[in-house]
Amino acid sequence: MVIKTRTISVSDLTEAGKWRADLHVHSGSEFKSDRFDLLAIGEIVVESNQATDPAEVNGRFYYIGLEHVESITGDDNGIELVTAESVRSRSKVFEEGDILYGRLRPYLRKAFYVEGSYKRGLCSTEFVVLKPKSNMILPLFLREILVSDMVTELVTRMQGGAALPRISSRDLLGIKIPVPPLSYQKECVARIERARTQRHELLQRIKALSKEGRRVVEEVFS
Repeated sequence: MVIKTRTISVSDLTEAGKWRADLHVHSGSEFKSDRFDLLAIGEIVVESNQATDPAEVNGRFYYIGLEHVESITGDDNGIELVTAESVRSRSKVFEEGDILYGRLRPYLRKAFYVEGSYKRGLCSTEFVVLKPKSNMILPLFLREILVSDMVTELVTRMQGGAALPRISSRDLLGIKIPVPPLSYQKECVARIERARTQRHELLQRIKALSKEGRRVVEEVFS
């Protein structure tokens, strides 16, 4: 049996705000890649902490809470235009092209890519709002990396809090991930988008079949 040890200063522990040994003994914030450079997430994105009071927003706006994002897929789960009366607390501002990463219970893998009709709006402060640097990382590629098994396993170990576990934005941005050239990322994104399209088509087919099943049963009672 091999026992790994590492010397950690008290100041480092205090600064990190975490005293669990497993977070410091292993170099768990680094992945290995023989093909691509490893870069900290903080090097390829800009975190936005812009926030506002919903009462200061005129008219209706899109609001995204954790409940509005489907786990793993990141699909829209009921995002709607709302008024300030529906959102009571101060919220973060998001814009098209941003990635909203759910820091509360990160093992749920909630990461939303802002695209389509969602040009701008407000979101829960339980999201870390990331603005990918276009010359380094493609948003959809980054979203898939953030919900991958590898990253999720790591952030789950890094989360703090028992009842409401969260990962800090500092820890998230410190994670080093493989970053391929943009040309390679574009190839990956094309495959991801094809898979997304096929999945959405299958979901529509499933819904249609479910309706047909209900119609058959209704005929029995008619």
